[in-house]
Amino acid sequence: MFKDINMVNSRIAVAMGTILLVISLNYLMYLYRVTKLSPTLEDKLSIGRQARPSIGNKLHGMQRASYILNAKVEWFKPRLQSVSVLNSVRFESNAATSLYNSKTSRSQLLVQEHIAKGNPTNSQVINSVLLNQKVAISQKELDELLSLPSVKFDLPFSDETYPSLLALIRKPHSKCSNTGVYIFTHKSTGNKYVGSSNDLARRFKQYFDKHLLFANKSYGLLMPLINQEGLKAFNLEVIVVSSTYPKYSHCFLEQYFLLDKSFNLNTQRIVNFRVNQGLKVFLYDLDCKTLYYSSNSLNAFCADLGIHSSSYRKCISSGVPYLGLFVISNNLIEDAVPANLTESEVGELLAKRRKENLDKQTVDLGKVIEVFDKDTNERKTYPSTYKVAYRLGTTRTTIRSYINNGKAYKNRYYLKFTDSNK
Repeated sequence: MFKDINMVNSRIAVAMGTILLVISLNYLMYLYRVTKLSPTLEDKLSIGRQARPSIGNKLHGMQRASYILNAKVEWFKPRLQSVSVLNSVRFESNAATSLYNSKTSRSQLLVQEHIAKGNPTNSQVINSVLLNQKVAISQKELDELLSLPSVKFDLPFSDETYPSLLALIRKPHSKCSNTGVYIFTHKSTGNKYVGSSNDLARRFKQYFDKHLLFANKSYGLLMPLINQEGLKAFNLEVIVVSSTYPKYSHCFLEQYFLLDKSFNLNTQRIVNFRVNQGLKVFLYDLDCKTLYYSSNSLNAFCADLGIHSSSYRKCISSGVPYLGLFVISNNLIEDAVPANLTESEVGELLAKRRKENLDKQTVDLGKVIEVFDKDTNERKTYPSTYKVAYRLGTTRTTIRSYINNGKAYKNRYYLKFTDSNK
């Protein structure tokens, strides 16, 4: 009996030894094949260039993994080459690795590296940053823009300096308001902000008219600083770009300044040229007999008229009139007569209609809201979140959020729902 047990154990030991020997030999063969398959990067890339192996091929798992990896490398190489062609400064450090492993855009990486290195900005650098927007400028055109004269003003404007500004940019509501670039410089720190507009009169009205001052004063870095210290803390520099210059010249000039590290009050370092050709947008009256506005860019349409993109989509998909008074369409109606209004005049018309719509809002559109102003110790009630949002220059979502958490909006206004209209 014991002999039988010993015999069984002996056979088991022999079988286990045989299995271990086979596994060891297979592992050694595996190491040999891996070493032979990809001894150099060049051999790896050659695998990536081969046709994709079919399911029936019995390639080893390591070879399949090498195929996938190097196919990605081959896909990425020509894209890096296309970037370097446009660059006079080679952004080669770790931009490619960062781009491959993060969600940061190529343009943002180029801007960050260029500003960090402090290299001179030329047309090739600008064209590289704006590659995705399919716009470009020559060095000769850039030099001409940089030679344009600039006019400096000490803020706030006085009775003597304000007429000089109007002579430079034209009066608000003018049909020939000038295009250009403007620079705010913070006197005590030297920090700068650059912007541009195809209607400088309208843009400056938003800065200097207290009733039209940008609604969200807490946005970015410039507006909170103006709100806190006033315009007297800044100087203003204006560069007018004549209409004889090519389209988007003012945007190229703004992009040039944005690549300078001293413009650190700008939170966005890449100009949006709003180039969206092929999608025309039109604004008509209800009968589509009057054409108020047209644009080749949806982004420009929304920005110039203050219309949210969701409102545009709703009007296009459902056919519902905007504000109940205007028709937004992608189709040109040849019988419609142009209203002969400037962009600023159309924008003011829409703003007036929006205010009238808010005034018509009834209590059943929302609960009555009480607003306590701790600075003035006043209490006021509003029939809906629409009215409160409009009064405080924010959104209904923000109003509801501050009501729910009980905190003071802008550290000043306490909001709460109330049961009655006082």
